[in-house]
Amino acid sequence: MPWYSGLIVLLLIVGCSTTQPQIGKKSFVDEDKYILQALLEEENNLTKAKQTFKFLYKKTNKYIYFKEIIKITFDQKKYKDTIKLVDEYLKKYPKQEDVIIYKIYSYIKLKDLNKALNIAKAYLHKNRDLELYKIISFIYIQKKDYKQAIKYLKTIYSINHSEDVLLQMGDLFFKELKKPNEAISYYQTHIRLYGCSEAVCNRLAEVYRFLYDYDNLIEIYKKLYRATNNFVYANKIIYLYLEQDEYNKALSFIEKEKLDDNLKYLVYKVRLEKTPNYKDAYKLYKYTKDDRYFFLYTTYKFQHSKKGLVDLKNVIANLELLLKRDRKPLYLNYLGYLLIDYDINPKKGVKLVKEALEYEPNSYELLDSLAWGYYKLKQCKKAYDIISKIKVDDKEINKHKKLIRRCNDIRQNHKQNKRKSKKR
Repeated sequence: MPWYSGLIVLLLIVGCSTTQPQIGKKSFVDEDKYILQALLEEENNLTKAKQTFKFLYKKTNKYIYFKEIIKITFDQKKYKDTIKLVDEYLKKYPKQEDVIIYKIYSYIKLKDLNKALNIAKAYLHKNRDLELYKIISFIYIQKKDYKQAIKYLKTIYSINHSEDVLLQMGDLFFKELKKPNEAISYYQTHIRLYGCSEAVCNRLAEVYRFLYDYDNLIEIYKKLYRATNNFVYANKIIYLYLEQDEYNKALSFIEKEKLDDNLKYLVYKVRLEKTPNYKDAYKLYKYTKDDRYFFLYTTYKFQHSKKGLVDLKNVIANLELLLKRDRKPLYLNYLGYLLIDYDINPKKGVKLVKEALEYEPNSYELLDSLAWGYYKLKQCKKAYDIISKIKVDDKEINKHKKLIRRCNDIRQNHKQNKRKSKKR
């Protein structure tokens, strides 16, 4: 409220009120001039404003000026003086009890919560003002008596269904009393009756997140998304589906809400990383034209092949196509290993693996492929010299090591036997 609103109200009361007999008409000619002066001073200099209101009160004996003196004293943080002034005021004007609020707040500021509470509760018997219920609940919160605080908050909420009061109750149930289900019950009822505001639904979402209740959390975010059309909530829904590996539900949500295709391909990408499959790889390749996905499509399809040599020919053809565009070590090694392992063309396979090693000379996977190539070419010593340098514990490599070592030992024994027979 702008400062001049109070000025207009006060001038009207002093100048022309017929409903406030205690105030009446102007008591002296310049009264309205001093009111204006006091209100202007109140904006910048509380001490001067108080002096002017004291002058007005002394001159007119009108309680409205005494109230202003109490208010300014409180604003000056002179809480003990405020209490004294309130007591003095109530002796003179016992029917004008509303100033007692300043006394209650002063005791709160002075950390004397018990006195503040006793005065507030006594006044509540005479005046069932919601503001008093709020003050009493605040005092109980300060005293950490959360059950009593909620009791008064419930009364307020039952009358005005205020979101602020609801949120305060929910926080007390959830954070202080550790009763999340009570908070959920109040939030759900409010949402059912009055709709899903961002403040209430986000607070309910916080409780569901704490309880790891992702199904209900997703439903709340759906309500929020439909109420606000804010993409942030759609994003949260998709993230939660991905966290639970609910890829089809994520895709269904994206389709239903007609969201950007990029989100759909994000789901394919995450699913591909967690559960390798050629279908998602192919979709991603079609969408991005990225050769990496074409490589994954080709290799995953081959790994799940039921057609044997037919799919082997296809994967070789696809890998050769990829190598025409980019001679990545990964492509070189994969094709080379296939040519070696399936005895299609071990010599060409070795050549491709050697080319890959020019890019990554210390790759144990490439070294294993090369050793396996020499083994297939029956060059066991070369194979053994290479694979014996690999120090990783890998099932496939260990299998190769065993076969290559045996092959090398047989060759060595064969050579030794040859030498012995020559000597004879």
